[in-house]
Amino acid sequence: MKLLSRRMTTLFAGLSLCGLFGAPAAWAGEPADAATAGDAAADAAPAEEASASLDDDAAVRVIQQRPILKSMRFELFVGGGIASADTMYRHTLATAGGRFHISEWISIGATYGHYFSDRSALFDEVVDNFELFPERSQIQWYAGGDVSFVPLEGKFAVFNDGLVYFDLYLSIGGGVTDTTRGDGLKPTGMVGAGMRFFLTEWMTLSFEVRDQIFVEDFNAGSELVNNIVGQAGLTFFLPFGFDYSLPR
Repeated sequence: MKLLSRRMTTLFAGLSLCGLFGAPAAWAGEPADAATAGDAAADAAPAEEASASLDDDAAVRVIQQRPILKSMRFELFVGGGIASADTMYRHTLATAGGRFHISEWISIGATYGHYFSDRSALFDEVVDNFELFPERSQIQWYAGGDVSFVPLEGKFAVFNDGLVYFDLYLSIGGGVTDTTRGDGLKPTGMVGAGMRFFLTEWMTLSFEVRDQIFVEDFNAGSELVNNIVGQAGLTFFLPFGFDYSLPR
């Protein structure tokens, strides 16, 4: 009996020891599982942040820089054209001008146009058929200044082989006109529009239409003259190159 009692005591002691040392192991298992869950959440968080970062990057839109910069550059224009000041004469002109671009949108300039005149077929017809000699009003030259504003610019493809950049500008200004009538210079107002097609970073092909408005004195009285000028030519930008203020 004593032996049985001693063994039962030993068994209960062993079970008690197992309970004492086994329970902490079980209790430790719960925090371990929680720690494991926390580590998994921590591992998932950077992945989610990376995914959100990728989504944010995907939403970014890159704006292309201007291919040509005009601001703070000087533009020299050389060209020629025709005018319709008087139907009795054919007027052609050689013109030159300069323009300083204050910004990409606004510029100030000056122009000189020298005219070459010849009698038209209408003049000879009036003389031959009516024996009348029309009053002569031939333009000698025009000089003036203007301010230009660019409301539109863009680009288009040429035979799928490249892009050509262009801009449209409007001009307003004034100057003086010299004609064969009278001794003084005629104050002249001017409005116009033009387009530039950029062949390179420093050269363009330009077209302009201008209305030079002045008052001419005829024997029958004064008359308002709208001298419509169409001209074309090349423009050269100085300096030839330019630098971007911000990186690409």
